[in-house]
Amino acid sequence: MALSNSERQRRFLERRLGAGGRYERIGCLVSISTKRNLERLSAHFGLAITEIVERLINEKTTTVLQGMNDSEKQEFFEEKERVRKNKF
Repeated sequence: MALSNSERQRRFLERRLGAGGRYERIGCLVSISTKRNLERLSAHFGLAITEIVERLINEKTTTVLQGMNDSEKQEFFEEKERVRKNKF
């Protein structure tokens, strides 16, 4: 018997999000203009929106880490909030 669409989707998500999976969900609301820009970037580079978001975050992380000393990097990876405001 063929699987229903919802059953296929459930199994797909279990493989990716379950124990040992490679992915985690994130959720956020963004302005309409930000969403349109994300869609434009996706179309321009021929990448999925997920790939664009991952690249932007990973590129920014690399840039931020390059400007840090060892103790700042340790705080960063421990996800400690910084007291002072940093420029993004």
